Amino acid sequence: MSEPTRPLSIRLAKSDIDQLAARARRISGTPTGVARELIRSGLTDGDPFTQAERLLKIERRLAALSQDLQAVATSTNRHSGTLGRVESMFDELLHALSGQPTSQEV
Repeated sequence: MSEPTRPLSIRLAKSDIDQLAARARRISGTPTGVARELIRSGLTDGDPFTQAERLLKIERRLAALSQDLQAVATSTNRHSGTLGRVESMFDELLHALSGQPTSQEV
C-alpha cells in the first residue's frame, strides 16, 4: 500500500522546465513525473540500496500492470468472438423474419 501524498510547489527557471520536458519526451513521461523521480533520487543521497529498492518496487508495479493488460486483451478477444457470433445470429434472425433465405439455406 502506498503512502498518502501531498502536493509540493517549486519554482524553476524556464530553461530547467524545458530540460525536464525534453527528458520527459525521451522517456514518454511527464515533466512532473521526471521531477518527482529526480527529487526522490536526490533524497536517497545516492544510497544504492535505497535506489535498488525503489527500482524493484517500480518493476513489480510494471509487472502487475503488464498482467492486467494481458488479462484485458484476452477478455477483449473473447468478447470480440462472442460479439461476432451474436451479430451473425441476429442477421440470421432478421433474414428469417423477413422471409429472405439465410446463408444456411443458400
